[in-house]
Amino acid sequence: MNQATIWVKDPLAISAKNSKSGIVIKGQEIIELVGAGKAPLSQIDEVYDASESVVLPGLINTHHHFYQTLTRAYPEALNKELFPWLKSHYKVWAHIQPEMLAVSTELALSELLLSGCTTASDHHYLFPKLIDCTMCNITWTS
Repeated sequence: MNQATIWVKDPLAISAKNSKSGIVIKGQEIIELVGAGKAPLSQIDEVYDASESVVLPGLINTHHHFYQTLTRAYPEALNKELFPWLKSHYKVWAHIQPEMLAVSTELALSELLLSGCTTASDHHYLFPKLIDCTMCNITWTS
């Protein structure tokens, strides 16, 4: 497999020592750190101008449910196996509001970043729906 060698050049900021002028990547591997004011020793196929980018290492979380951040300590669900745990949460999640989703997403992403995760995939399946009860003059979400 022929993989390009890419110089991620002159990042705005980078967390690796001795790499002020960037890093060289081949495939999924960093093969060289480029010191301040220097050029790579490796033969380069492509250059990525990172002057407006921050380069930092990060974990990747491929399966998360951001909204569950708000209910992770729900007493009725503690210390239960998966399906009883889910059943105990359904009655809570059935009444989740749009603002709760926004707050839980912000909280989940903040916690992920603080733990070193820079990429996450949210498996979101709760969509609050506006219900209008015109007969009783009440509007609510569920």
